Amino acid sequence: MIEGVQRRATKLVKNVEHLHYNDRLEHLGLMFLHTRRIRSDFIDIYKIINGIYNVKTELFFDHDQSDRRGHLKKNIYKKV
Repeated sequence: MIEGVQRRATKLVKNVEHLHYNDRLEHLGLMFLHTRRIRSDFIDIYKIINGIYNVKTELFFDHDQSDRRGHLKKNIYKKV
């Protein structure tokens, strides 16, 4: 339903109302709302892992205790 709001709003922009929805998004520099939500999730994950958000990482991730090469953030996996 929300995607429909964006679809209709892009039809209101002059000179692009005749284009297909995908072409209107590209012309206006927009993304599908589903894609924006996924992108936002990845940005939030990055901020949690790197301490930009003031939250306890343990609430969202477990640290892998295996002895592997690489940096410490490489050994984090999401809790399920």
